[in-house]
Amino acid sequence: MIDLFKNALVVADDQRINIIWPSGSTRSVQIELRELSQPQVVPLDKVNVTWALSPHKPYEPMVVFSYCRLIYIFNARMRVLEGCLRGHGGASFEITSIVVHPHAAHIFCTTSRDFSSRLYDLTRTPQLHANNPHWPPLEKPSFAGPSHGLDMSIEEGEGIGRCVLVLVGGRSGGHAGEVFGAAFHYTHPVIATCGMDRAIKIWHIPPFSNRLEQRLLREDKPLFSSSSIHKARVLSVNWRYRLSRDILLSHSAPARMFVLPESSTSETNPESTDSKQFGPDEPGSLSLWKWLSIDRFFPPDWEKAASRQVRLNPFKSVYQESISFKILSNYLFPPQIDQFVTPTLYVCRGGSLPFVIYSYPHTQSLTIVNIALLKRRLLPPPLPGKSHSSDLWRHDEQIQGWDLALDDSLGREETVETCAMISGSSPIIIVGGSRGSFCVFSGNST
Repeated sequence: MIDLFKNALVVADDQRINIIWPSGSTRSVQIELRELSQPQVVPLDKVNVTWALSPHKPYEPMVVFSYCRLIYIFNARMRVLEGCLRGHGGASFEITSIVVHPHAAHIFCTTSRDFSSRLYDLTRTPQLHANNPHWPPLEKPSFAGPSHGLDMSIEEGEGIGRCVLVLVGGRSGGHAGEVFGAAFHYTHPVIATCGMDRAIKIWHIPPFSNRLEQRLLREDKPLFSSSSIHKARVLSVNWRYRLSRDILLSHSAPARMFVLPESSTSETNPESTDSKQFGPDEPGSLSLWKWLSIDRFFPPDWEKAASRQVRLNPFKSVYQESISFKILSNYLFPPQIDQFVTPTLYVCRGGSLPFVIYSYPHTQSLTIVNIALLKRRLLPPPLPGKSHSSDLWRHDEQIQGWDLALDDSLGREETVETCAMISGSSPIIIVGGSRGSFCVFSGNST
């Protein structure tokens, strides 16, 4: 299995999923997707795809992808569809990302525009019948659904896969907007999420792999939550375990800056959009920061303790707006024409290379950044007179890196659509173009 799939790549576009062997040793596999009857609600929503592996079939890798608000599990070896799940209840909210646990490859998490994140287990089968308690004074089982930690009133899907944990949004400490990304910790039972509400949250994952009952778990109080790290919607978050177990890397979109009026005696309504004055947008930022409370929940040698607390109950000051973080380094992306032109960040997978890649839509180049070269953030110099907090970002440096451009033979109409970076004996960069091209750059060739 390793010899067959170690060089395989899974690539997705709007109408198909492709499993490709760049060496040409094996014939490519193509999964056709049905054409949508109506366009997607948000044009930026794309087909998300990743690899997974079930311990029940250790020699048959799975391809998990989302399409039209559904989750599909495809057996890459047998070339059959193993399962189909309703995702986030099959609602009218698209799935924004899929991420697989780095060590338990049968566990994956999906984020959605319904403000929630959900964890799935490929070793279980979908829920077919609701087994919900009744809420007094009603005598019938509740139909509240997964958002309240209960089963759906309809079948969850067919084949393999089952939702085991819901990270609820909009409640005590959940996200107040769409969730864009998630990242499992490599050694600790926690997962970080980020979203439209500018917040980054770190959630505890209670043990569910050894539970005999099939009850769905629900969590609405994260161990950490802060909207002070970035000033605009947070697009991605990643753990940098090679640096330390409590270091994270996140990036955000440009932020619109409101200019305070010179006179407070203006007769215009301050809540009116017409009366507001906006200055230049603050460019998106790349922040390397440290979670300061990890030892509170996971002290040294916590995994060797004779007993372990199953459910962690954080304080209100932690799960609503925590200050237990320290920004180590903060850099700005190049300025753009408006806040809707956002960079996409790609993290190097595997190995110890501290590289990240970012690119902008409709461009023919991407930039490689070495986060080991990021400088420590310094306090801004004092400004004479009255200063506004919106001016402080001007003292942050603009991010620097190495530019990598597409080959001229591809034409000017070809732009970077997606990218991936793999670390090995030499780094390999795979670039997918907007017109279907596929480029592979190796460390030896660049």
